Amino acid sequence: MTISAFSYKTDWARAQSRWDAFWALDAVDRPCMRVFAPRPDGKKITFSELRSLEDKWINPDYVLAGALHNLEGSYLGGETVPAASHFMAGTTTGCDGHLHFHEGGISIRPTMAAMDEPLNWYPGPQDPWRSKVDAICNRLLDEAPGRFIVSCPAQFDHVDLLNMLRGNEEMLLDLAINPDQCAARLHEMRGPSEENWNHFRQLLDSRQGDVGWVSWTGIWCRQLFRCAQADVAAVISPEMFERLVLPELDWQGERYERLHYHTCGYKQHLELCLSRPYIRVIQYSPNMKEPPNGPAHMEFYRRVQKAGRCLDIGIGADVAEFMIRHLRPEGLCLSIPVKTVAEADELLTHAVKWSGTHIHQAAF
Repeated sequence: MTISAFSYKTDWARAQSRWDAFWALDAVDRPCMRVFAPRPDGKKITFSELRSLEDKWINPDYVLAGALHNLEGSYLGGETVPAASHFMAGTTTGCDGHLHFHEGGISIRPTMAAMDEPLNWYPGPQDPWRSKVDAICNRLLDEAPGRFIVSCPAQFDHVDLLNMLRGNEEMLLDLAINPDQCAARLHEMRGPSEENWNHFRQLLDSRQGDVGWVSWTGIWCRQLFRCAQADVAAVISPEMFERLVLPELDWQGERYERLHYHTCGYKQHLELCLSRPYIRVIQYSPNMKEPPNGPAHMEFYRRVQKAGRCLDIGIGADVAEFMIRHLRPEGLCLSIPVKTVAEADELLTHAVKWSGTHIHQAAF
């Protein structure tokens, strides 16, 4: 049985029942809603002085301070998961010295001059970055019991990782000239990738017990699931997606049963994603040339719901009523930032009326 309450989310038992209903596509009185608001009465967290930009992402005390700062400063309304903010350090694993730490994150420098060269990606027990990521996990886990959940760190999915190791333009040319060689390199990544993820999964399991699983996007599930994405898919055809990306998704689906697929600014591969029953949740993030999530993307959302899949979208409070009135609440998760705690509670109350389910006296 999963833990029923955390100090940062005392109504977690109720929220868990809504997440269970979300995954099962059960009838509910309103969507799952992750509503955030500033919490002015939170404890002030002191950050240690940074010695370098690497410190910002790798120093365990600094990462912990960032997590506590977010938890102390945020009202976790609705089904918001009481979890430490996702940390990027997992993307260092296997990358030796070809990393660039900057203010906005961690980048992997291209190191492959040709697709038939060694991957130059070596995760595993001898990886010097593994012990550093372990240290972050353990520091968070030291403070987590009874307070919050620690999510599993992860490396980029294979397609995007290979794209980073090779370079964007270079990989696109390789795909056009020799897609079979690209597929072979992706296949080569599978064993080391699985060992790497299982290492961190087992570390978390051994220390925090049965708390369920939370994705970097904020989705929670009682059972194990994985987040998947392929940002490079934005610039390839459905035929190439089927040849290159789907086999990687199939490989993950065989191992983890259920996937959450992050569709980053493209819609042309939705039907292929919906052909895979293990892809249980679709998340859409519009690209910079599109309007934000909201009325402009209703056709996409309805295709997902019609196929019997869950939908995960981040929206503004200004379109919340429209979205709730025009989409089914079953299997729908809306992430909504608001300005005050009162506004968060009011939004959650109105959501039942906007869903139209109050007349049926739903049990939640």
